[in-house]
Amino acid sequence: MGQLNDLLIKSAKPRDKEYLLADGEGLYLRIRPTSKVWVYRYREAGKEAKLSLGPYPALPLAAARKMARAEAEMRAAGVDPRLVRREEAERNRLARLNTFELTARAWIAQAHKDRQWSAGYAEKVTRHLELHIFPWIGSRAMDTVAPTELVRCLHRIKDRGHLETAQRVREAVVHVYQYAVDLGVLEPARNFVNSRTGGLPAPRSRHYAAITDPDELARLLRDIAAYRGNVITRAALRLAPMLFQRPGQLRLAHWEDIDLEGKLWRCPPEKMKMREWQKRDSRTPAHLVPLPTQALEVLRDLLPLTGPTGPVFRSMAKRTEATRYMSDNTINAALRNLGYDTKEQMTGHGFRATARTLIRELLGWDREVIERHLAHVSDEELGGSYDRATHLEQRRQMVQMWADLLDDLAAGKTVQPAQTHRFQVRRQARLKADAAGVARAEKSRH
Repeated sequence: MGQLNDLLIKSAKPRDKEYLLADGEGLYLRIRPTSKVWVYRYREAGKEAKLSLGPYPALPLAAARKMARAEAEMRAAGVDPRLVRREEAERNRLARLNTFELTARAWIAQAHKDRQWSAGYAEKVTRHLELHIFPWIGSRAMDTVAPTELVRCLHRIKDRGHLETAQRVREAVVHVYQYAVDLGVLEPARNFVNSRTGGLPAPRSRHYAAITDPDELARLLRDIAAYRGNVITRAALRLAPMLFQRPGQLRLAHWEDIDLEGKLWRCPPEKMKMREWQKRDSRTPAHLVPLPTQALEVLRDLLPLTGPTGPVFRSMAKRTEATRYMSDNTINAALRNLGYDTKEQMTGHGFRATARTLIRELLGWDREVIERHLAHVSDEELGGSYDRATHLEQRRQMVQMWADLLDDLAAGKTVQPAQTHRFQVRRQARLKADAAGVARAEKSRH
């Protein structure tokens, strides 16, 4: 060493391409257009290896020589400096994940980065752990947490009557411990957490409250028609039973997605309930929702207030915020104001079950057509991959008949079982007409 000095280094000017200045014994200064960096170069197993030592002048010449000699001494002792650095980097990585909370936050960040979770879901999981786990074991090294400590955390949640939350928290903890094993933070033998930890009973399956009796539905429709609250909320209440889409999907609707002339609402994947990677996949199609005449009337009435661009159901809390949506609890709050218990009687999501049940029972539509309108995936093996039919024309007829039926119910008309028969007669006539058209086409070709 000794070929360089500070004067030579300072006078070295950048060029179009980077170049090296040799100091000797493997120490070089790499001159780049924007920086000067010390590099130690050597050969290992017949191949050239390079180690970055640090930038100049933050790392002065004397210190760079000292570091290069230390690397040379390791090589003389038969140690590859690159392996030493890798081991040190691994120790530092494990040190950054040495507590349950640090590991849990790294797991959540990784799941979001890999597009497995939306930002909202990642925030929800984080909040559960912040409330129920971090205060008790968050600052502890994972291999020092006793099984009984985690069990106590889970039972605190259960004893407050939140069994489903306890189940979700346990599921998250199971994933955190497995993530720690995968990263090498925790020895596999120390992973005591599994899906049975805590002995929690399975939560009872509980469906969204929904009205499926025609007389009760008629009363609800009349109550909605008499609603005297916010006009935007009233419009959402009227559309919810007609279109029976998910409440989150409805409140995120944009005018740009609605074709009033074409009587169609195109719901982009990012506003649908699906995996995060599916939302970001350009091949995922939009969900098409045909609009009956009654829905078009509601939307045209709302257009001067919230249109022609941006959210259809815009929050009026701050009129200056043109892109602010109404709350995800707005429809349920309105139902409660109308006197309906959203736990036992009716919820915004329950309109889907209402329509699914009564369209099948009273109008006789095929299950597959209704399921596609609900944006449910096919339950057949590989159905989601190969069956991509939208049944759009059938669904246009179905939603119009459903909207007409809702009008009849609201007007106090009695729905007779014969209505199903009338539908079947109309359907058979349509099928016969289609068959006759095909026969005529075949005859004309011959």
